[in-house]
Amino acid sequence: METGAVRGRARPEHQLVGRGVEQDQLRQLLAGGAEGHPAAAVLHGEAGVGKTRLLREVCGDPDLLVLWGSCVHFGGASVPYAPIIGVLQDWLASADAAERADVLADADELGSLLPGLGGSRSFLPGRLVPVVDLVINRIADRHRVVVVVDDLHWADVASLDVLAYLITGLRGQRLTVLGTCRDEDRVAGHPVHNWLADMRRMPSFEEIHLERLGPADTGAQLADLLGRPPDVDLVAQVQARSGGNPYLTELLVADLSGTEADLPTSVPEGLRDALLGAWHRLSDPARQLVRVLAVGGRPTSLDVLAAVASRHGVPSAELPSCVTEAQQRGVLAAGPADPCWFRHPLLAEVLYDGLPYGEGPRIHAGYVDVLEARSTDAAAADLAVHSQRAGRIDDAYRWSQVAAEYAEDLRAPAEQAIQLVRMCDLWEQASSELRGVAADRTALHRRAAAVCLRVGRIDKAVELVSEVLGRTHEPLVAAGLLVDRSMMRWLRTEPIATVAVDIQEAFELSSGFPESAEHARVLGALAWAEHKRDLPIAIVHADEAVRIARAAGSDRALAAALGDRCTVVAVTAPEQALADGQEAEQLALPIGAMVEWLMAVVWQVHALKSLGQRAVATDVALRAHAEVVAPGRDLFGYFLAYLGAGGLLEAGRWRECDEILRAGLAVRCSNIAGAGIRLTAARLAVRRGRPVEGRQHLDRALELIAEDFDGIRDSLAAGGADVLLAEGKPQEAVDWLRIRLTGTDAAPDPEDDDGLALYANAAAELAQAARDAGDPGGAAQAVKGLDDVLDGWPWKPFTRHQTESAAHSMWRALFYAEVARCRGDADQAARWEEAIDACAAAEAPWHRAVCQWRYAEAAIAAGQPPVIVAGVLRDARRCADELGAQPLLGSIESLARRARITLREPAKIVVPDQEQTVLSALTPREREILAFLVTGRSNGEIAKDLVISDKTVSVHVSSILRKTGTATRFEAAALAERLGGPG
Repeated sequence: METGAVRGRARPEHQLVGRGVEQDQLRQLLAGGAEGHPAAAVLHGEAGVGKTRLLREVCGDPDLLVLWGSCVHFGGASVPYAPIIGVLQDWLASADAAERADVLADADELGSLLPGLGGSRSFLPGRLVPVVDLVINRIADRHRVVVVVDDLHWADVASLDVLAYLITGLRGQRLTVLGTCRDEDRVAGHPVHNWLADMRRMPSFEEIHLERLGPADTGAQLADLLGRPPDVDLVAQVQARSGGNPYLTELLVADLSGTEADLPTSVPEGLRDALLGAWHRLSDPARQLVRVLAVGGRPTSLDVLAAVASRHGVPSAELPSCVTEAQQRGVLAAGPADPCWFRHPLLAEVLYDGLPYGEGPRIHAGYVDVLEARSTDAAAADLAVHSQRAGRIDDAYRWSQVAAEYAEDLRAPAEQAIQLVRMCDLWEQASSELRGVAADRTALHRRAAAVCLRVGRIDKAVELVSEVLGRTHEPLVAAGLLVDRSMMRWLRTEPIATVAVDIQEAFELSSGFPESAEHARVLGALAWAEHKRDLPIAIVHADEAVRIARAAGSDRALAAALGDRCTVVAVTAPEQALADGQEAEQLALPIGAMVEWLMAVVWQVHALKSLGQRAVATDVALRAHAEVVAPGRDLFGYFLAYLGAGGLLEAGRWRECDEILRAGLAVRCSNIAGAGIRLTAARLAVRRGRPVEGRQHLDRALELIAEDFDGIRDSLAAGGADVLLAEGKPQEAVDWLRIRLTGTDAAPDPEDDDGLALYANAAAELAQAARDAGDPGGAAQAVKGLDDVLDGWPWKPFTRHQTESAAHSMWRALFYAEVARCRGDADQAARWEEAIDACAAAEAPWHRAVCQWRYAEAAIAAGQPPVIVAGVLRDARRCADELGAQPLLGSIESLARRARITLREPAKIVVPDQEQTVLSALTPREREILAFLVTGRSNGEIAKDLVISDKTVSVHVSSILRKTGTATRFEAAALAERLGGPG
């Protein structure tokens, strides 16, 4: 909160006191950002503690381009993109025409935020957030940039998405992102809570909390404000009244000369009166104008403010002088006054709360009359708030409806949910002619619940459905609501036993209508729940649900039934599951049946994996993700992003994986989707050598779902094990995996065999750690633990898959190789060699590189000459380097050093045309072979790489020695390097 100029005899600019430690922290962040080590930080503290003032102090370096934006809140909702618009406008004010042209190239979508730019007022689906990110990064290419966003506690969801996208993309830019967030005004469920929880998992993110000033610092502040050392009693009184809040201290002494030993008795003691002190000193018209502005609830244009204020005692002709007076007194923000707002937004709240009885509704009614006269759909949300607070319930209901439709058109489901929930809250008070009958209420609640579900407000969705469920007496309607609620409860990770209670009740209600579409939908849900509990009757109910739904002619019921049957047979009959899923998807999306659509696509992906078509499964997930994200900030799409990202990770497409994960992290999904995104991000972070980041992602995932949640058990098992192994905790990794393989109520299915490979890997790490520590007993215990799990497995591993695929072959080969490593078997090298081929066939480059390293390690340990495995190790090194797999790269290079294997790649020998050297006489093939000599390769290794015979290589080497006049391979290589090659 910016303190600003001080009134009375205090100096207009004053020093910042008591913040030395925080200044050092922030300046260190800014210095790092300026040198290409970007970071982000949020400054927390109560209103008036000096958050904004501190940021202005540390951002005063003229070499920094500081771009400011502020969040705006009104009527229970935040103004979309307000801080982002402010940041961009701040840059536009300083940029010349050439810079604007370069930075804004191909960024026409910004016209939707800044109409003055021209360009498109609409934007392609999913483009706005990355376009803002692109523009800010382009600015950072030209300047040392600091983005400051004030009042994050009022941030809208869309702006938080943009900031999260920026922060998750901090890599090497000259960029620092700073924000302020008030300790107050963060009610339960406010999106900033979840945003902060997610950002805390980012390694480049920090938080700083500003406490109130102690007596000594308050005394220093008073000395600066008053221009002389204050009386000790005055310091004590100010400290007692302000509590050390710098802004309240400033207000308390605004009219003091500095000679006083006591505060005036008329100065109020509490926060409210202290804030109102400056307001009370305004003239009557200025006070009334400020009151009217406070009721407006947000920065308001002068023409609207004049029209409303003129109805409440402020003549239009006096408006300019009143605004100027309020600015001079520090009540309103200084600078351009259109739109007009408070210097300290808390004052608006205090004034609103202190309005005389009946004054608020009258002023709200004035806003309604003025805004309706010039109304646009964009003003509908404001009109809904003003109408409700004016007591015009029907108008509030009607404008909420308009605002909901407008938000839907804008693809802004978070704002749409706010309006629909308001309509639900007002339903009983609205006139029956407007609201409709009980069936209309049920339809409204279901619609509101569906939109809340899309944006992650699952608790609210359950509440909305439960409210109308208790009022519904029609069995089929109640059955449909129970199925709705059961799926919502599953999506918020409730146990399947709890979820099944709703489904069973729905079945009892719908059984009296056995051929109805509603009963078909209930039967499908019942089959899904039975499959989750491994009940054989699931397929019977799934088939019957499809039959009834087709006969009933309901697209939604058929989509649901097909999706449920797809779930049931995805492993046992994947071809049928794929066909069911494709048909269900085509039925569900056009009618907006999003839960049914999601189920259909998700189980298509699983069916494709069962068929061994993992690349196709990844493409299906990513395609569907793009489709569902297109209509707005739809969190359903991010469950598919999680599935797609997992496929990209295994396929070695790590850059694409990172992009998908970054987008998912930016929107801060909750529950299953958020946990899935986090777990995949943890695995990627670990493979890239960032275990701390991996731990942060894992911990956040465990905040979003329970450790024993079965819905994404495989990802939870793999993500946790990867992090624990990266932290050097193999015993904990073994325990983590064992409980997820053998400690669940559900019996394993053939797909769980893949988890045995992970378990064998953890057991091998544990056995190796024990051997390295000289603990044969510990190694034997690790082997016994593995044998116990395998002895208790219901079948021989990897013998129950319905179809054989490259992926299944890979996991089987990895399993047997890790078992051999754990037991210390003599055939380890052969097992790893088989795994190399299996991973190559499965197109899993990271796994293949790991196997190549393990093969080389085992072969050398078995006494094979290092030259035999050198080529394999170099291939592994190239892959690890391309992926950015730093831990694997380090292991490969360590083994190469110990085995004295050169990993250096040959570089082309460059001979400039204008220079004649002894290298000029070499043929292209001889130069190619000379490049290999520079790396220290043997004839056999060169022959293998170039696919020629050893004898041919020998002939070329002899020719190289003769033409260069050198006696040995070493001399020829040294000559090549001295003469400028390799180049």
